[in-house]
Amino acid sequence: MATVGGRPQQLRAAADSRMAPHHEQNEDAWSIYAMPSGSSALVVVCDGVSSAGGGAPAARLACQRVGQFFDKGTRRHPDTLAQLVSEIDWELRGAGRQARCTLAMAWVDGTDAWVFTVGDSPIYRLRQGRLRQAGMEGTGTFRRLQAFLGMGPAVSEVLKQERWELLPGDVLLLLSDGVLAALEEEELAELWARSREPQRFARSVIEEVARHGVDDDATVLVVELYEEAGGASPERHIDAPDPPRRLLVGGVD
Repeated sequence: MATVGGRPQQLRAAADSRMAPHHEQNEDAWSIYAMPSGSSALVVVCDGVSSAGGGAPAARLACQRVGQFFDKGTRRHPDTLAQLVSEIDWELRGAGRQARCTLAMAWVDGTDAWVFTVGDSPIYRLRQGRLRQAGMEGTGTFRRLQAFLGMGPAVSEVLKQERWELLPGDVLLLLSDGVLAALEEEELAELWARSREPQRFARSVIEEVARHGVDDDATVLVVELYEEAGGASPERHIDAPDPPRRLLVGGVD
């Protein structure tokens, strides 16, 4: 358990996802892997490249494979995660040219967060109402996605990695680009200010996406660092259901 200022720091996380109305399956995937201490977790959101045709299984495979980071005997270091990304890219290429997905991944260990992105799925840190962004390829109008898992050895060149120091009250947001089709950064901050709780926030984001009628899969995963006043609830490793739906870890609804 991490401590700041003498008080224990805990993590709580939640996720929610919505399938695009015209899709036969949700091509987004997410996973939450948490240690029993409640102060270390690996979270990931992947968005399958729909134009490739094999996006959904690619996203699910990537989310499952990164969970090996918490396997017994694995060296828990940012370099290990970068290596896992390269291995997943190789595995997707072996599955065929159609297996492609973006990646937004964060390893939170106490008050340190290592964030990794490939493609246009962003990660934000929300602190006192202000957002800081990591990653997100700006594809823009009529531009094709240039970075994704399954692209080949060049993935190591487009993998963006940063280390952030977290403070109590900080929130990490991992999104698929379907969320940003409906909400601006300021609106995300406003929704958190109104909810102040991961599951309520995740649900409200997806409700807003649906209200805007976005014709794309949309997924939000949120992690909050907070000061634990009492005993911490035990954490467990959790994979997203298929199809993805909302989930809460380490908190109460």
